[in-house]
Amino acid sequence: MKLAQLTSENLIMLDAVFTDRFEAINALTDRIDQAGKLTNRQQFLDAVLLREEEGPTALGEYLAVPHGKSIAVTEPVFACAFVKDELQWQGLDGDEPVNMIFLLAIPPAEAGSTHMQVLTTLTSSLVEDEFREALLQAKTTEEVMALFGAGEEELQPTEAEQPSEQQEFTQPEMARDISAKAYPLVLGVGLAVSVLLFLML
Repeated sequence: MKLAQLTSENLIMLDAVFTDRFEAINALTDRIDQAGKLTNRQQFLDAVLLREEEGPTALGEYLAVPHGKSIAVTEPVFACAFVKDELQWQGLDGDEPVNMIFLLAIPPAEAGSTHMQVLTTLTSSLVEDEFREALLQAKTTEEVMALFGAGEEELQPTEAEQPSEQQEFTQPEMARDISAKAYPLVLGVGLAVSVLLFLML
């Protein structure tokens, strides 16, 4: 999943200045509401603030990911702010500085799927120093969207790369056995990581 699929230029704030995390959440909620993604702004905001009370949403690496799951959300979306001056945010070990805030808005029906995909994509991308630095150095929302993957096409295997029926049929039996056992194992590890992330949030 590309991050660009779930946001747009009008949902990105550059050089943002906030006095505290609640002002940041309100400002990003306004962006999502103005984009027409909410049927009830207050209902969604209440869900986000309730989640803030339940546990920290700062994940380290100067990143905060507040989020709300609400029937007021028409489709999965996120707004983000890149903060001019570091902002203190509630983390696992008390307040910690953040300079990137991603507010996720998720319909309840997609809480276990899209929510986890976005979180996994965000965390796996933002652990890379170069990617974080590029986001913070971006001068326009167009640059941010490009970093999020806007304009990139999904790579499809060419006909030459696709295995033919003959190749599939002649695949060694041992390879089939290993792949049959390895696939559920890999899938299980990925699921375990996703569940761990979900529990952390």
